[in-house]
Amino acid sequence: MDRTTVLKWIGTACILLLGVTGLYLLVAEDPYGGEPVHVARIVSGPAKPDRQDAGIRPSITRDGQPEPLPSGHRVAPADIVIRDPMSMAQAEPGRDLDPALTEPGPHGPLPRIGPDGETSARAYAAPVSADALGKSRIAILVGGMGLSASATEKAIAELPPGVTLAFAPYGRDLADLARRARRAGHEIMLQMPMEPYDFPDNDPGPQTLLTGLDAAQNRDRLHWSMARFGGYVGVTNYMGARFSATEGGMRAFLQELSSRGLLYVEDGSSQRSLAPQIGREIGLPTAAADMVVDVVPRKDDVRRALDELEALAAREGSAIGFATGLPVTIDAIAEWAEGLEERGAALVPVSAAVGVTGS
Repeated sequence: MDRTTVLKWIGTACILLLGVTGLYLLVAEDPYGGEPVHVARIVSGPAKPDRQDAGIRPSITRDGQPEPLPSGHRVAPADIVIRDPMSMAQAEPGRDLDPALTEPGPHGPLPRIGPDGETSARAYAAPVSADALGKSRIAILVGGMGLSASATEKAIAELPPGVTLAFAPYGRDLADLARRARRAGHEIMLQMPMEPYDFPDNDPGPQTLLTGLDAAQNRDRLHWSMARFGGYVGVTNYMGARFSATEGGMRAFLQELSSRGLLYVEDGSSQRSLAPQIGREIGLPTAAADMVVDVVPRKDDVRRALDELEALAAREGSAIGFATGLPVTIDAIAEWAEGLEERGAALVPVSAAVGVTGS
């Protein structure tokens, strides 16, 4: 290696050494290591004359009694209260539910028949308006609630109270949304995912009732869905053409609903369902929708289907329509329902169409 090359290497090394040394000194002088810093000036406000700074203290003693005020205090010092948002979310919606109609389950509270024979189907059935007397009765069941918070809130706010709302078990904040729906006057149901003929290409979700599972496995899936919220009068299907046509699975499913004081309503999409037959055999209140009103999800088409449902109710005395919670469907139902009573018809909750009346 010639002298010129050696000198170049030495020069490069010196430059690197100086750079490292400078960086070290810069960081060492800066306790924040070169991070961006903003200095805020804190100004103390005037002290309140009626309070003294007593620090933080618990609100109650270990035996549950209020802790006495510190010496010399006439007003309790401010306490810091920390709430668990998850526990609040579970506890808040249950205030208007009957604890006698629930029991502990593997995934949360499950509906049960009360000690006095009361059932959820009767206790949570929405009342029928006195104006419905002497009119043809129309029940509308809107499914898919809970999957979209905005669509669910729109349905709760804009649909007449006579419309029943069915909540899928997969949404967030289901207990709160279900509580709000009931307090707005809506009767609610659980929409249970069930196996269609083209499963698994068409998969309703991870807790779907399947013909390939035994009764205990399907019961566990049903219990998981049942525990997601409370206050529902019964269960409706989500898909399920294959499952509803299978004797063993469908009978076990409907018997579980019957033993827990619920009713069952189908969306009317499957003509091979065994629910009507099994329901009669085991004494379970059961019904099927006469038509799906938003097969074509356009406002004009939905409105025409609703007019057909109204005409059917006029001929038969009553009719049940099923719909999905699409914004266009909600708008169409809300507009159609205006002036319905003047046309000689009345909206009633699904429980009334099935023959269950509130207690």
